[in-house]
Amino acid sequence: MKKIAVIGCGHGGQALAGHFAILGHSINIYAHPRHLGGYEAVHQNGGVQCQGAVQGFGKLNLVTTHLEKAIKDTEIIFIALPVPAHESIFINMLPFLESHQLVINLSGHFSGIFQYDILKRSGWEKEIMIADITSFPYACRAENPSFANILAIKNKMGLASISLSHAQEIKSIIQEFFPSELICMSSFIEAGLYDPCGISHPPSVLFNAGRIGNKEDYYFYKEGITSETALFLEKIDEDRINIGKTLGFKLPYYYEVMNDYYGLSCKSIFDFFKNSPIHNKNKLNPKSLKDRYISEDVPFSLVPWYSLGQSAGYDSAAMRNVIEITSILNEVDYLYSGRKITKEHLKDYKICG
Repeated sequence: MKKIAVIGCGHGGQALAGHFAILGHSINIYAHPRHLGGYEAVHQNGGVQCQGAVQGFGKLNLVTTHLEKAIKDTEIIFIALPVPAHESIFINMLPFLESHQLVINLSGHFSGIFQYDILKRSGWEKEIMIADITSFPYACRAENPSFANILAIKNKMGLASISLSHAQEIKSIIQEFFPSELICMSSFIEAGLYDPCGISHPPSVLFNAGRIGNKEDYYFYKEGITSETALFLEKIDEDRINIGKTLGFKLPYYYEVMNDYYGLSCKSIFDFFKNSPIHNKNKLNPKSLKDRYISEDVPFSLVPWYSLGQSAGYDSAAMRNVIEITSILNEVDYLYSGRKITKEHLKDYKICG
């Protein structure tokens, strides 16, 4: 039995905590006092009811809004928060972390790089291991608080740490109970290039800005992308892969990542958008241009990809165009505020651009 803390009480955090508890582990779940998610119902019920790909009630050891209590005496801490919160929650956790604890960012998007930067600046002496996993293991919805509908479990996902050997050590600790097969990657940088949310979401929102502004209800995937607009998504994917090549990585195509995640056999981006049964089961279209598909995936996927390309001497006009247009539409300078991967980061991880 592992002692695990799940940081975040939204859809993903509830599903993760419920599933791990069903598997017999001791689970603490934390909700930020200003972002409670499903906290009240989970606290009242003492756990999470799972249905779909996982069945059963996961009884939790502790449901709390006190961060210190949540992580005390735990072995593994899963951060199941939106990626913009990964650095701030790590700073808040820092005084309470204990030697040899393992901190894992779900849907990390380079978070480990910036958390290690925080550790170095803080002069922290305790041995803490940090890992990024490329995505959440589930496609899920918390249709009611304390009730997680797990639509599907992803088959394979990437795992990275400060080195391949660290990633392999972390995999040996968590693979026995983690629901998806974990593929060890060479560094946080390779893992950050792997998960293609920057392709799935921001361009697709832009191409449907009129629909979204008019509050139309449509299928984001099968109705939101035509064969013509899929060409633009393929260009961003090509640039992502070429940035990886410049750095010595052999990255899979977008549709190959999705095939690995969901056990599909799609042959192209257009094929995936039209025919993924998981993604076209419900109308998952964003309700505004400020949705996380832009507000998270531009500054935390596209901006680091673009800056990484710039650091390695590769310019992606397609990525830059999406960053600039969404910045204008939302009146936010995403290139300024987003995560930037620098030449110093490449040196830190012994990657030559």
